[in-house]
Amino acid sequence: MSEKARSLSDVEFESNIVWLKDISSIPYVREHLEKFASRRKGKLKYGKYQIIGYSELESDAPSRMPGCFSRRVFWLADHDRFYEEGGVYKVSCPMEAVDPLTVKAKILGKKTERAWNGTLPKDVY
Repeated sequence: MSEKARSLSDVEFESNIVWLKDISSIPYVREHLEKFASRRKGKLKYGKYQIIGYSELESDAPSRMPGCFSRRVFWLADHDRFYEEGGVYKVSCPMEAVDPLTVKAKILGKKTERAWNGTLPKDVY
């Protein structure tokens, strides 16, 4: 499972979010905080999954360890609602999912009723 950015310190050096697809019709994206990215900018990969977007960092963003940077990558699996409306996520979304319309540089994404495809339970964040 993906690990999401959990605090503002995880995203404090972001300069930009690059979307590779039009996010207006995508109800949610899965988020992964890549802790060992080798560059501050440019496309990131995440296994065999469909990459929807990624963060880029400020030119002076510090490395976690020599040559390693923390960056977010946003992706979808083949069985996500965007591809299978009546599938396993007909109502709800994965734990690591966020509404892409809430994602901005230096701002943590959120689950919304749009992402959940219904009334968002009170215990979901």
